[in-house]
Amino acid sequence: MTKLHVQHVVEREVADTILAPRADFLVEADQGNGTFEQLEGPFSRYERTVTEVRTYDNGTVNVAETYDFTLSIPFWRPLVTPLMRRGLRSAERTPKGRFWWPEAVVSQRSATLVAVIAVLSIFAGYLGVIIGQTITFATEEFAASDRAQAWTLAGLRGGVILSLVLIGRADRIGRKPMMIGFTVVSIFFTGLGALSTGMVSLGVAQAIARGFDTGLFTLLTLAVTEEVPAKIRATVLGIMTMCSGLGAGMVVWFLPLTDLGIRAWRIIYLVPLLFLPIVWRCWRVMPETRRFEKAAEVQASGRINRRRFALIGVAAFASTLFLSPASQLQNEYLRDERDFSGSQISLFRIIIGTPVGIPILAAGYYADRRGRKGIGGAGVAIGAIASLAAYFTGGVGLWIASAVSVWMLAAAITVLRSYSTELFPTRSRARVGGWLDLITVSGSFVGLVVVGYLADIYGSLGPALSFVVWGPLVTAVLVLFVYPETASKELETFNPTDPDLEPASR
Repeated sequence: MTKLHVQHVVEREVADTILAPRADFLVEADQGNGTFEQLEGPFSRYERTVTEVRTYDNGTVNVAETYDFTLSIPFWRPLVTPLMRRGLRSAERTPKGRFWWPEAVVSQRSATLVAVIAVLSIFAGYLGVIIGQTITFATEEFAASDRAQAWTLAGLRGGVILSLVLIGRADRIGRKPMMIGFTVVSIFFTGLGALSTGMVSLGVAQAIARGFDTGLFTLLTLAVTEEVPAKIRATVLGIMTMCSGLGAGMVVWFLPLTDLGIRAWRIIYLVPLLFLPIVWRCWRVMPETRRFEKAAEVQASGRINRRRFALIGVAAFASTLFLSPASQLQNEYLRDERDFSGSQISLFRIIIGTPVGIPILAAGYYADRRGRKGIGGAGVAIGAIASLAAYFTGGVGLWIASAVSVWMLAAAITVLRSYSTELFPTRSRARVGGWLDLITVSGSFVGLVVVGYLADIYGSLGPALSFVVWGPLVTAVLVLFVYPETASKELETFNPTDPDLEPASR
């Protein structure tokens, strides 16, 4: 528990605000005698006691406050509590202008769920990029060709079929058990990759691991979309994206190990086993989403709007046709065509990827206030063009083009990610997510096979990628001119068969 004592010497108007219930970080309930408790907010324990000490001759008032609180934010509490102390200490009672906390009131349940999802997003990010970051080194050990590498990357997409078969159960038994289960399975099969004897065994293990990791990303996005207030959905998804980016960056941190020897890349596949104790803790503290519980209680309809599904599906297939090979084959390009070592690739990734949190947060903040379509469509188009340019240049141009690509695509994907869940009913969101995952990896499969085949013909990845760059440009057009605007709108607006939610009191 955190205890905080504050004294304010303020004008009478400000003092009256302090003596009244707060409605910024939380909504307080007046218990009388200057005592306030949490009615809705992010605290597992909260009490504020306020007294008017004295009024001075100049009209100012000395007001004293005492806070006793514990944030309902597992794992991240040590980082957030000092910021919350500073926020509560201020006499300002408006929620605006606090970069580290959303303007909307976040319930205790939502705060706990988002905190756990942030941790699982780190794990998902690590598990999701490990094969793309290390396959060039596995290819070297196994003496495989560029085409074999591309076919392995393409073939592991088949694992999403396992995810598709199981993910729909999240619409019946809940989001929580499926998120934890998918995480454990993905970690286990990633660890098996360290024992692979060739490209086939590595591909099989990673096919299963990647399939469940893809489903995990879908479930994490779904849970965030269902639980957080409408006005901050894109912002919280941005935080989730940053956490997954942190996990992906952790793989890059370990890439210098590949310089130790031709087999050293296997160490990177063992690291996720260290995540398992934390996953157990996530299971212990994670709540279920309120929307799932409400929809299950009333047996709401799960009818899917086919036009919306087709729209999202076409965009998903078209964009990954280019974006998947462009991102997953970049290390091969850097190592083979630009003579980068493992350490140089790691440094390159860290330098261009570290600032990505700024455009992600900015995009989420903007999208929640001005809309998703403009920044999402423009970001996909600019990011794709910059990504292609990086394969035709070296030196400073390579660094600039890669940085623009990473920043713009990260911002766009953050903004557009929620469409796959916002536009469908609660009782079918996981099922729709599974089918969209299959469509997405199908686009990725086709893109990797086509680019791998053409790269062998041209002897370079740049010309091969030029043949599929139209994919994300089609997506950009669909986003800008066909997608609906969902910013700051409740999910029930688009899914009227879902039951309305009452504000959470915890």
